Amino acid sequence: MWRPSVSVRASAGALYSMEDVLEDTKADAELVRELEDYGVVKGELRGGARYFDETEREIIAAVAELARYGVGGRNLRVFRSSADREANLLQQILAPALRSRNAQRRKEAVEALENLAAVATHLKHLLLVRDLRKIVR
Repeated sequence: MWRPSVSVRASAGALYSMEDVLEDTKADAELVRELEDYGVVKGELRGGARYFDETEREIIAAVAELARYGVGGRNLRVFRSSADREANLLQQILAPALRSRNAQRRKEAVEALENLAAVATHLKHLLLVRDLRKIVR
């Protein structure tokens, strides 16, 4: 069974300038500002310039693709709310282990969190596919 890999560990990767993100994702600057206004991406302010990590760059790319179909920032609340609810559920499941003073237990909890996130992502995809099939019948 295929499941996407999910890493919840803090990104130590590169930061991308707004200009790089706009060029790489073909997103419009107004769309990125709208995503910031709705809290979908935050970026990091350094020296007066905004930078985005790899995950936020990918979010912007995905939203830019959705925007080509007329989906705007205001329509993304449903995605953000869903992600927030899922993250809260997974946090509740693993909270004691994630707060443990035992480093090994915390490491195992992070691995479990990544696995649960991958399974949840796969389940959400399957449920979406099932519901979309009803539309095209």
